[in-house]
Amino acid sequence: SALYAREKTGHGDHIQIAMLDVMISYLWPEGMAQYTVVGAEPPAAGPNDRPDLVFKTTDGYITAGTLSDSEWQGFCRASGDPELAADARFATQLSRSANATARIHKMAEYIAQRSTAEWLQRLDANDVPCAPVLRRGEIIGNEQVVARQLITEFDQPGVGRVRQPKPAARFERSEAEIGGPAPRVGEHSRDVLLDLGYSAGDIDRMIADKLVRVAASEGGGSVPIK
Repeated sequence: SALYAREKTGHGDHIQIAMLDVMISYLWPEGMAQYTVVGAEPPAAGPNDRPDLVFKTTDGYITAGTLSDSEWQGFCRASGDPELAADARFATQLSRSANATARIHKMAEYIAQRSTAEWLQRLDANDVPCAPVLRRGEIIGNEQVVARQLITEFDQPGVGRVRQPKPAARFERSEAEIGGPAPRVGEHSRDVLLDLGYSAGDIDRMIADKLVRVAASEGGGSVPIK
């Protein structure tokens, strides 16, 4: 938008993106909706009064959102219980927010009756936002992670085969890639100093005087940088 504004007005812009700003903006619809209307804020509650949106299935855990009317109605259909949709405590977004603890506990009762895969299929079919809650070791083989090719592998000298996430931003023409393994400490000292105009003799003297560090393969060991 800043580039578009520059094109239209001739004036550039300075963009600031703080993690706190992003977090509040991203989480507001789910976590802070009840504070939207000024003067109608709910009374303060303890941090543990409302349970987390993490639900135990018969073989794992999932998360699911039922903020909007369509999402709640979708969950009711997925539950297979026609009586749930008739519960007046959860009939509107306002009432679901006021009775959030009861709503989440009620959802947990239903979700505990089926497997993770079955619930994800049911919720997806009814347009209810949901996702599996993965253990760290399960992330690498997750279907979506694999389909998006988010993890790349390469050889790290002295370590072996390693994996890293690819850059999150995807460019159609100029794809960002991991250029290779992280350099060893001092691996490029000579190259950098040569680029700065130092001679090979000057660099050898700096290494001998322990002013710079070079990689162990050059005989520099763990020479501190001064």
